[in-house]
Amino acid sequence: MSCPAFARRPFPAAPRRKGAFASGLTGVLTLFLLLTAPVPAQFPFSALRFLKPDGRISPALLTECSGLVHSLRYSGVFWALGDGGSGASIVPVAADGKLAQGWNRPVQIDGRRNNDWEDIALDDQGNLIIADLGNNNGRRKQLMLHFVPEPKPGAVSVRPTRTLRVHYEDQKGASPDYDCEAVFSVAGRIYCLTKHRSDTRTRLYRLDGESAKRSNPLRLVGSFDVGGMVTAADASPDGKMVSVLTYTALWVFSYDRASGSIFTKSENVRRTPIFAWQAEAVAWEGNDALVIANENGQLFRVALSSLQAVR
Repeated sequence: MSCPAFARRPFPAAPRRKGAFASGLTGVLTLFLLLTAPVPAQFPFSALRFLKPDGRISPALLTECSGLVHSLRYSGVFWALGDGGSGASIVPVAADGKLAQGWNRPVQIDGRRNNDWEDIALDDQGNLIIADLGNNNGRRKQLMLHFVPEPKPGAVSVRPTRTLRVHYEDQKGASPDYDCEAVFSVAGRIYCLTKHRSDTRTRLYRLDGESAKRSNPLRLVGSFDVGGMVTAADASPDGKMVSVLTYTALWVFSYDRASGSIFTKSENVRRTPIFAWQAEAVAWEGNDALVIANENGQLFRVALSSLQAVR
């Protein structure tokens, strides 16, 4: 997961997550980038809601957390993953970030490489969707979605049942605005939200096709100005709401089944400005609360009722 305004690993010589100095440096850099971002991408600093962590995923289990989703099969279990530097595994954790009961280690994803895993979701069949869609410079050709059955307690590895290659139907050339760090599934459909570096908007795409022999198009559904860079998304268990996370805000949109979009019911949009250092993942915990994870694996809980209507 890249820092908000620069390419991945701007300081290659600095060992990340290997000591207080490296962790502190990352935090200070993130704060600097936040405060120097274009005005539309920010809230007034005094308005930010500083979140207090409720737990943390140990760096021994996961480095550079980039995705989080609540299990459909196992109550209180979240599946977390990291980006390209974290290896090809997913981690079952409890709400406090500790390894979930029944598992002794992260679960290896057999036969797949973590090129740049940026989010994880669940489809309506109970399959985990691993989004290998990181594309910081917009030049990557092999974008993929891996579908994995939820591992059973005690499992040390699992093999995907299928992998789909995907591409943006409207992309004409290299552009950093075709990076994606947010994937969710609702009503039997799979969606992606782009992370822009040229403006503060995000574009919503829907997967069209499930061919294993050719690349499947991501078709543009709509766009919205979220005031920053989108880093994660998740659909509520009842399928009525979709949370969208940026570095400075948590949004909740209503899903419109008729249009297949989250941007058509503007009267139902809610938002709260947040500060959680480099917020990178969000997951629903039931239909009335959300859990946010930052890059360091810290977990923050936010009640849906605390979000304000956007007018």
